Amino acid sequence: MSQQVASNAASNAGLGDDYVPFAVRFRAWWDGVEPGAMVRQGQSASVRRNRLIVVDTPTAESDSSEDWADLRYRLWSRLYGEGFSLPGGQEVTTQFLKYIDLQKTHAVLDLAAGLGGTIRAAALQFGATVMGLEPDSDVAELGMKISMIRGLEARVPISAYDPETVSLADQAYDVIVIRERLAQLAGRERLLAQMENALAANGKAVVTDLMLSRADMRASAQTKATVGDSAMEPWTLGEFQEECGRCGLQISLFRDETDGYRRLLLDSWTDFSNNITKETLDRPFVDALMREAEVMKRRIAAINSGCLRYGYMELTRTGGKS
Repeated sequence: MSQQVASNAASNAGLGDDYVPFAVRFRAWWDGVEPGAMVRQGQSASVRRNRLIVVDTPTAESDSSEDWADLRYRLWSRLYGEGFSLPGGQEVTTQFLKYIDLQKTHAVLDLAAGLGGTIRAAALQFGATVMGLEPDSDVAELGMKISMIRGLEARVPISAYDPETVSLADQAYDVIVIRERLAQLAGRERLLAQMENALAANGKAVVTDLMLSRADMRASAQTKATVGDSAMEPWTLGEFQEECGRCGLQISLFRDETDGYRRLLLDSWTDFSNNITKETLDRPFVDALMREAEVMKRRIAAINSGCLRYGYMELTRTGGKS
């Protein structure tokens, strides 16, 4: 998709009345309409002299781990708020922590810490003791930098880990959180077993993630497009429940939050597309933007088709493994 936008952009650069700036092109692409229609409807104040931003194909230089991590940080901050990497940012994270009844006495482990938004809120707003682990080492480094800049390196630590080799301390945590990540992780079966081991006797793990609505949806075009080249392999609720049982966990609470999640995605990206400013449109940023937007647009399409659902699950220990 990025290459197509680039080709169209390059072909129209400098052609006067035919030229449509990237901000308008992006809004049109996101809304599924022709850019010219938006211009005719008066959604762009001027389309003649704004410098067109061509979407480049990734290069070795722009795709380095440091550059890519920094670009994701810039994009996530614009989409979700400073220090957050999930839809809804501060407001939804606070609601989430209230819902799980987080207490000051709780020890909390986040296994998808991202930039640290969830555990910083848990520590600063709720007074909990927290530990953040993040599978992406570049993102973990950025998250820890944010904690250090805010003087929270001891209170809100974030470090990288490998789900296929990590060993979590026995019964060390009252609450374990993993938001929108389990389906993407290699070694997730092993990680569930580690979560069971790390939960305190009366503790709970909270998992939010995309799930297949039915097993036969795994082969659907929408699901395949969503998975693409990523490592995402969503389970059905039944498959997830069976795997939990093998690890000594049980689903004590399940909620289907698909409609709310879809609204969060749409609101975040629609607001962003309506407020793109000229200053943000350097070429590496546009590359990162289009990659992320393509993923989210496919995700929304799969949700709309009924292939994917978004679930909230609370897990507790069963006391024995099958």
